[in-house]
Amino acid sequence: MPLLTTRPSIAMKISVSLALVILIGLGSWQVDRLFWKQNLINERHTQAEKPPIAVPLTQTPDPAMAFRSAFAEGRFLNDQEMHLMARTRRGNVGFHLITPLEQADGSVILINRGWVPQDYRDPATRPESVIEDVVRVTGVLRLPQVKHWVQPENEPLKNQWFFVDVDAMAEDSGTELATRYYLELDETPVPGGLPIGGQAKVDLPNSHLQYAITWYSLALSLIVIFVLYHRRPKDDVASS
Repeated sequence: MPLLTTRPSIAMKISVSLALVILIGLGSWQVDRLFWKQNLINERHTQAEKPPIAVPLTQTPDPAMAFRSAFAEGRFLNDQEMHLMARTRRGNVGFHLITPLEQADGSVILINRGWVPQDYRDPATRPESVIEDVVRVTGVLRLPQVKHWVQPENEPLKNQWFFVDVDAMAEDSGTELATRYYLELDETPVPGGLPIGGQAKVDLPNSHLQYAITWYSLALSLIVIFVLYHRRPKDDVASS
């Protein structure tokens, strides 16, 4: 069947060109995000797999030390535990239990001990988590967090924290912290099974390749539709 080639209007050319620029731009942005995310995952794995070091006692954390394998030894200050709210695990809502740890030299650091179900906020419901003996704990170093715009404000009076504000937590507990790093514990089993460690996200979801393919596929589809529309069979043109 003979084809009739028509010339697209200026308005259509402009519209299709803008759409292609946007679609290709979004695809390229996702490719950049793909490599950024993969490098971030690799860096976290590299840090977490290094031999553990003692938690550095410094007020100026090095961002390159994030997720570095580390350990600490001392006694938990159980009466000063803090609850990092709105944390989920396998679809269940709970909180992360953060407890100051006093080391043998008197220095105090914050420990994110892991996830606890919402119904166990009262320490009396999980007495085995109130450990009085000297403990040695291992995990990864974390940096002080910055409040995200969607996060609520911390409520120290209600012991409801939504992000780790090291300075505010130190002030609330009345304890001078020896470092602005905090240690997020690994999945080493603990008495009673709570808190559940290993909540640090070393592996991150990385779906940017699928997103890039989607945007590039839409761009290709637009090109195909544009070409086919302007090379229609003569009978279709006549009937329209």
